[in-house]
Amino acid sequence: DEIATRKDLRNLSIITIDGADAKDLDDAVYVEKKENGNYRLIVSIADVSYYVKEGSAMDKEALRRGNSVYLVDRVLPMLPRELSNGICSLNPNEDKLTFTCELEIDSLGKVKDVQTYKSVIRTAYRMTYTDVNKILENDEELCKKYASIKDMLFMMLELSKIIRNIKYNRGSIDFDLPEIKVILKDNLTVDHLEKRDRGEAEKIIEDFMIEANEAVAEKLFWLEVPSIYRTHEKPDGERIHGLNDVLGKFGYKVMFGSEGVHPKKFQSIIEDSQAKGISMIVHKMILMALKQARYTPENIGHFGLASSYYTHFTSPIRRYADLMIHRILGETLFGYPKKKYLEKLEKNLPTICTAISKTERDAMKVEDESKKIKIVEYMLDKIGDVFKGTIIGISNRKVFIETEELVECMWDVTNSPHYYEFDEKNYVMVDTDTGNKYNLGDKLEVIIVRVDMGELEIEVAPYNEENFSVKRK
Repeated sequence: DEIATRKDLRNLSIITIDGADAKDLDDAVYVEKKENGNYRLIVSIADVSYYVKEGSAMDKEALRRGNSVYLVDRVLPMLPRELSNGICSLNPNEDKLTFTCELEIDSLGKVKDVQTYKSVIRTAYRMTYTDVNKILENDEELCKKYASIKDMLFMMLELSKIIRNIKYNRGSIDFDLPEIKVILKDNLTVDHLEKRDRGEAEKIIEDFMIEANEAVAEKLFWLEVPSIYRTHEKPDGERIHGLNDVLGKFGYKVMFGSEGVHPKKFQSIIEDSQAKGISMIVHKMILMALKQARYTPENIGHFGLASSYYTHFTSPIRRYADLMIHRILGETLFGYPKKKYLEKLEKNLPTICTAISKTERDAMKVEDESKKIKIVEYMLDKIGDVFKGTIIGISNRKVFIETEELVECMWDVTNSPHYYEFDEKNYVMVDTDTGNKYNLGDKLEVIIVRVDMGELEIEVAPYNEENFSVKRK
């Protein structure tokens, strides 16, 4: 009965593209060229709002959790697994209820038309980022296996690059930082660490999701319906001043005018630092100077994305904000929402925004700590090993170093036989006995001297062949 009321998209080769280990698939995509040469982009999102009714016990628990939490060895889902991995998940070759944002985009990246509607889809393939990246590199075997969608994947890449160029030109900051992925054995101990780089497939999905999120946010803004926005405020003068103190070491300065600062300035510094091979440290400094994005009932824009309208619409299985956006958008599909509903929104949204902003921060903290526990655990038997590293931070008594494997370590200079002083003005650690200086961005070899599970610390010391007999990494 429900399917009969929806737009039927089951004849389209809609696909999901996710990590190989993802089980809660909440977004599916499809691209084709229209007769007028424009792109038709379909982003269909699991219609969780159909199953989780407002005010129900499940809804209250979902709001209490705010979001799913992804620990290294398990997921603490926002919704019961029967929903998140089963009924709502856009698993291949199954009829699924979805909420679709359909966009018509011209060859210059301008959005010519936006439609939002309830739909039913049947995904043709459950694709992984790894396989799509290989297809886009013309892997013969995979191109043959997925011949029916190969051309569409290349068209997706084409459209993604057009969208990315628009974002770039308006000043969106691309923090393309490699992540560390902890690979576990069957017994949940760490097998190895690997870098998780973003390939074209990851960027395609990111670009399409941002495009859909912006379209939905702008639609709700101009309908003047109370809504939840994903906002990111401009950094204040004090933060910029502190950032400039550090960036000055690398010859950079962010100008702070009467209207604050434009994200394009950060973008240009990041690009230049990439060319000089110091992008990792510059990225991190800028990230620390920026404020945290949050959820607000007011639309104050998204600084990092250089976006005037932004919300979260594309992940309702794992974020409560998106589930609320689906409900609000659903109310607008058949005319302007009733006054009673609008009044309820006005009253409840501030509390909801505060709650889900907090649960998100809590989740990020727990996820980071979960990863750190496993990394420290992995390093327990590496005492005496030598790693190549880069200095990423300096304080009064500590020098912070990141290894090439992205493991963060610290060197406590007070444990050294030499006497060190931190030159705050020049942001450098000075060995007063030898005159040696340690600057931000310096490369050096370090030896692991202590691994502490209680403090979650990995202590290192600069490696000197005369002092240490070691096994190299």
